[in-house]
Amino acid sequence: MPRFFLRLLLVCWTATVLAAAPQLRIGVENNAAPLSFVDAQGRTSGFSAELLQEMSRVSGIEFVAVPNSWKLSSDHFQDGSLAALANMTTSDERRTTMAFSIGHAYMHGVIFYRADRPALTKTADFKGKTIATLSGSIGSTNALRHGGWGAKILVFRSWQEALDATDRGECDGALFISRPSAVGTNEHNLRRAFVDDIIHQFHFAVHKGDAATLEQINAALATVLHNGSFDRIYSKWIGPIEPHPIRLADLRPYYLPGSLVLAFVIIFIWWQRHMMRRLARQSEALRQSEERWKFALEGTGAAVWDWDISARRITYSPVWKEMLGYAEEDVGNEPGEWENRIHPEDRARVQAALQAHWDRPSAPYTVEHRLRCKDGGWKWILSRGLVVRRDAAGRPLRMIGTHMDLTARRQAEEDRLVLGKLESTGILAGGIAHDFNNLLTTILLNLDLAQSGLARHDDPAPRLRDIQKAALAARDLTQQLITFAKGGASVRRRVNLAPLLRESVPLALSGSSARCEIQLAADLWTAEVDEAQIAQVIRNLVLNAHEAMPSGGVVTLRAENVTLAAGAVNALPAGDYVLISVTDQGTGIPTDVLPAIFDPYFSTKQRGAQKGMGLGLTICHSVAQKHGGTITVETAEGVGTAFHVYLPAVRRPLAAAPMPAAVAPASPAPTGAGRILVMDDEQWMRESLATALGQLGYTVEVASNGQTAVDLYAAAMEEGRPFTTVILDLTVRGAMGGQEALRVLREIDPAVNAVVMSGYADNEVVREYARHGFKAALTKPFSLDGLRQVLA
Repeated sequence: MPRFFLRLLLVCWTATVLAAAPQLRIGVENNAAPLSFVDAQGRTSGFSAELLQEMSRVSGIEFVAVPNSWKLSSDHFQDGSLAALANMTTSDERRTTMAFSIGHAYMHGVIFYRADRPALTKTADFKGKTIATLSGSIGSTNALRHGGWGAKILVFRSWQEALDATDRGECDGALFISRPSAVGTNEHNLRRAFVDDIIHQFHFAVHKGDAATLEQINAALATVLHNGSFDRIYSKWIGPIEPHPIRLADLRPYYLPGSLVLAFVIIFIWWQRHMMRRLARQSEALRQSEERWKFALEGTGAAVWDWDISARRITYSPVWKEMLGYAEEDVGNEPGEWENRIHPEDRARVQAALQAHWDRPSAPYTVEHRLRCKDGGWKWILSRGLVVRRDAAGRPLRMIGTHMDLTARRQAEEDRLVLGKLESTGILAGGIAHDFNNLLTTILLNLDLAQSGLARHDDPAPRLRDIQKAALAARDLTQQLITFAKGGASVRRRVNLAPLLRESVPLALSGSSARCEIQLAADLWTAEVDEAQIAQVIRNLVLNAHEAMPSGGVVTLRAENVTLAAGAVNALPAGDYVLISVTDQGTGIPTDVLPAIFDPYFSTKQRGAQKGMGLGLTICHSVAQKHGGTITVETAEGVGTAFHVYLPAVRRPLAAAPMPAAVAPASPAPTGAGRILVMDDEQWMRESLATALGQLGYTVEVASNGQTAVDLYAAAMEEGRPFTTVILDLTVRGAMGGQEALRVLREIDPAVNAVVMSGYADNEVVREYARHGFKAALTKPFSLDGLRQVLA
């Protein structure tokens, strides 16, 4: 009894699982043996039915074979009654409405012809002939798509009608797909031959855009292809392509010389007969094994290559050539046919993987790379191979492998990456617009208030100070964005980090209820850093730690020396590093938001007092990377969070800093004198600079581009009233910029006194202006005092 109940429970569980399993209806033909047909008992049978059963078993998805005529199956697929069609070949027309799975069957074309007619073994033999095909069959479709290969194509309603017409001489041959049994009854004893260059590659077809169904079919099909079940089913229903039969009539000219040679051989080597038979059996077994292996691989849609390394000869399968768009005669048998088509950026990596497999059999040869197609484009290929024969010294002699087309998968991955970048860019743009709109609102409102106050004779100074604060805040935001994008105008020097760390903490915790514990190694190594940027990183991390503890707590700043192995932390190279850690006692970071904390304008905090703009951690991450380091995070909800910054260290002792020189008392602001030429492509910028320089006492002329500035400078020299200084904007849209203008000006006047002006603070010309011939640099935005100091 217990055994009975156990079986009953098992049956109920199995029925429940099958009932819950998702179901996909697949259309198959009911009269296309051996691919699919309905047997005498009315059951769906054949290669496709058994393949779908195995796919259901390994995937948990019920793939239901729905038999019908090709016409009705196509109609049901169009109206949505069927999720997919089996045994479909691809064409440009079908690709407009269908998407295709990986290949799952491979069959040659076969032709029947009368014994008194010429043999037709390739499509080139069809020219000028009349060929019979079955209406709606794959053979008929293929023939019509290729224009009949120069033949007249007659379409019949049944296999037998096509064979009868061939026997009557109305057709030179009847073209079908290959099958192990005779087509129809072949009561006329027509000869049969395989057409070498007609190959049918079958796929499952789904509705175009139905990525979910295509993924389910591909996943189940890939499992069957790799677990050995596909080979068994393929061999059972289709089997290897048969070789051409040899006729006795073909051997008649060789009867007499063959008999003499045979007699001589029998007399000469009769004692070796047993050995020769044994070798023949082994050779035949090897040939059949290699043939089964070849057809099994090509049946999966894989492109096969066979490399005779010692002879420097590679045999490429037709699928290999077709994958890249080449015809059979377009590709030779040299290794260079493959090597020269590898993308230059991938060649070294492919050669390294190949050499590693040659040197160490345990190292697999599996590599993804790009191959050039006939049309000049590139396809991503998964290349796999195995050395199957070596010499006594272990050197490779023969290697066999496959190529799989990964282009579609790669394109899908790139599309997802682009969409992710577009989403991040949208978040960043929205955050920037929000912050700049706030600042512009402050400026515009205070301008209106100042103007209305002037009408009432109120003091405009408070409003102007608010405008100045907003403008400076906008400048700071711009600098943060530059830091995020490019690491900022990094000016690095070797510094002792301990004083820098101690000075950065108080500013971040000013007025807060949190306190900070600083633990610095006594022998802390130095580092080559931009002090301002590293100080900004520490302030951002300490401020984040403070905001994670609204009720107060302890922020711990720790710095120590570490030596890392290669790849120990975020793929950093091996070497010495200074590890700076900022730890809080807050609530921790939730697991679902942890991957996005370094994204721009991502924040779990509301904007407002003491809240960030969403760029703080992004800037920290960017600065750490630009300094050759990285930043990591450890967190536990309810315990706290620790950020770790790794900076490359310099272990050499730091030279003693020279004593600071006595600071001279500030001199009174200079009053300008002389002629200044200003070049900028923005009219309001030219007008603002001219007004400011005029208030400083200079005589000013302006130019909108570099060529105009050169002309004005040359004319002033000829008139004997040269300019004392030239201020040149570095970048001018659609015209000569400042650097090119200075080159021309130095040809006119080698002693020209030029100042470069730009809004790109990290530009090399601005950072190293003297090396490019300028006497000074002005970085936008700048104040009147900054302009005065540059011209002093």
